Amino acid sequence: MMHDEAYLMSRRASIAIAAGTLYMGFRYFYNMSKSGEENQTSRFEAPPESVNGCQLMMERLKPLLPCMECCGPDYPRDAWNHSCIHPHTAAYSCGCLYVPGNPNQHDHDANEVALCEALSLEMAAILKGVSVNLSEGASNFDPLFFTANRSALKHKVVSAELIRSAFNGAIYPSAKISVAKLEENCPLWESFVWSDGEILEPEFEENISKWRILINWFKTQTQLHSPVFVEVGDGNKLSEMNFGCVFPRLVVALTNTGSLVGVCAHAVQT
Repeated sequence: MMHDEAYLMSRRASIAIAAGTLYMGFRYFYNMSKSGEENQTSRFEAPPESVNGCQLMMERLKPLLPCMECCGPDYPRDAWNHSCIHPHTAAYSCGCLYVPGNPNQHDHDANEVALCEALSLEMAAILKGVSVNLSEGASNFDPLFFTANRSALKHKVVSAELIRSAFNGAIYPSAKISVAKLEENCPLWESFVWSDGEILEPEFEENISKWRILINWFKTQTQLHSPVFVEVGDGNKLSEMNFGCVFPRLVVALTNTGSLVGVCAHAVQT
């Protein structure tokens, strides 16, 4: 069945222009989940409000909300409802994500949660005002982290598999995940960082200066290692059932105990 291109363009344009309104929509999502109501795709299992001291927290999901928004028609569609991140994803105070039907285990050290939050906030402050390069809509970097459980493996590097696991099944199964070391002129540099000639020189200098500050900041951190760029989704159609066009863009690193800490923005690519 052919989709309506005019509808798609209108829908996608609204995402790029008014993504900020999704935060209020997420408040409705939580109210709806508590009451057990149905959304437009199917009934879903409401997330517990608290698990072993971790509380549902809307703020933690803020950077991913645009990637959960529907970007396609009513038909055809699957459980992701034309989005890169599962539309029923929720987040806890520890940063970990809930997806209906997937594990929801929480056994975190309180000091590790506090460390993850502090480091991610510091990263976001460094990149304040910086937008993703290859995107049809502006997007700032907000804190994002996933606190490791006490029994979790302590990974030495960030891989595509680790990213998918940290998202707890929220990322669309066929979405391509690319990872590159956080350094100038790496394979993902252009996807994240404005290049000279695309903007006026003062703006370019300010933008690239902040990225260089972040790169140097990581070199001084004793509690973080292996910083990387992460690109989720490459702009191609996710599947014949999913026309999602808003994709997460992350800068993350690992703590010494295995937590994933960083910042997240999004790229709109119709």
